[in-house]
Amino acid sequence: MPNTLTYQAALDDIFASYMLAKPRHKGKFDREFRQPEGLIKLAQELDLLPDAARTIRVTGSKGKGTTSRLVARHLKAEVPDATVALLVSPEELEHTDRIQINGTPISETVFTRIYTALAPQLEALLQAMPEGAYLSPSGLFMLIALVWFKEQAATHFVLETGRGARHDEMGQIASHVSVVTSILLEHAANLGPAIHDIAADKLSVAHRSDHLVCLPALYETYGHLIPAPPAPLAEAKSLPAYPAWFEVNDRLARTAVEAHLGRAVTTEVTLASPSFGWIEYSGVRIAYDAIINAASADAKLYKEAFKDNRTLILASLPDDKDREGLFTIFEETGADVQEVSLSGTRGYLRYEKAREDGRLLADIAFNDPIAFRKVLDNAIVEFTPEMIYIAGTQTYIRLFKLAMNDI
Repeated sequence: MPNTLTYQAALDDIFASYMLAKPRHKGKFDREFRQPEGLIKLAQELDLLPDAARTIRVTGSKGKGTTSRLVARHLKAEVPDATVALLVSPEELEHTDRIQINGTPISETVFTRIYTALAPQLEALLQAMPEGAYLSPSGLFMLIALVWFKEQAATHFVLETGRGARHDEMGQIASHVSVVTSILLEHAANLGPAIHDIAADKLSVAHRSDHLVCLPALYETYGHLIPAPPAPLAEAKSLPAYPAWFEVNDRLARTAVEAHLGRAVTTEVTLASPSFGWIEYSGVRIAYDAIINAASADAKLYKEAFKDNRTLILASLPDDKDREGLFTIFEETGADVQEVSLSGTRGYLRYEKAREDGRLLADIAFNDPIAFRKVLDNAIVEFTPEMIYIAGTQTYIRLFKLAMNDI
């Protein structure tokens, strides 16, 4: 690792060992090769691990990023003097927004300074690991975040796990409260193969927490994996402009803060999600929704929003997402359904099925908002929609937001 790094060089370095090791672990489950202990041990040696009594963790198959951000907002509103540290994954727009204090992301300069200082210890750790091992990018973002949180004297910590928990760095950190938003058959190739395997992985957070927050149905199904009943849910609120999953995420977030503080949440906050929202563009009403599984689809919202409107659905669903389930729901709305594939995403996304299905409207780079803006403008001319529904991965939603000038 170089002595002096630019911000881009630091990012490249963070992903380097993972990308080298990735082909070796293809087809394996996380439990077969993930080694979170190394970075956790380094965090311990540097006295970076947060106080469990002031930590809330969030995991789940859907909504964990939104729930994490809502937890941080509600917590700051209830405790105005708190310094609330937030770590989420993936980024909403830039990698720096994974790491925030009181809603303000870490700067590129500070991010690079911290990573450069850690580089010698990380290189030594990597060299000591067995052949084929790597330093997890999510774990490296965690380490950078914990250094900054300590520098800023953070008083409360909200940490989102990676795709799993049992073999994820954040899954090894003890917390006062843990939230499990949902258990769906997502990341089956990494955590599965069965949904019970996914549940066991994510629900492992309950064994390193004083309080668990989840929906009653989840506890009814997987209670044998949970050491104690979950915390009572906060009062439900109707949020008609949002999909049902957002209402659930906000309720779980308020429950987490209530369990953490030992009292009811009473302060109203401005609700926002990196995964869903509405805008107006070129006379067209546009909804964006980070959705990759039919279980998260809100048919009622679609019916109410799409009725009496010529609707165009621009989806971006890689091969490993629930394409069949979602496209069945999309087509039942009567909307025009087209696909956009993304390239250049460090090898994460594959779109062979999109090409085979004959719905592929465009293939563009994941980081080219100008190209996506042109695709959107051309689609408005070609399909003359009154409404557009942008649906797909968080990477796709990020591209849309950048194309709309960071909405």
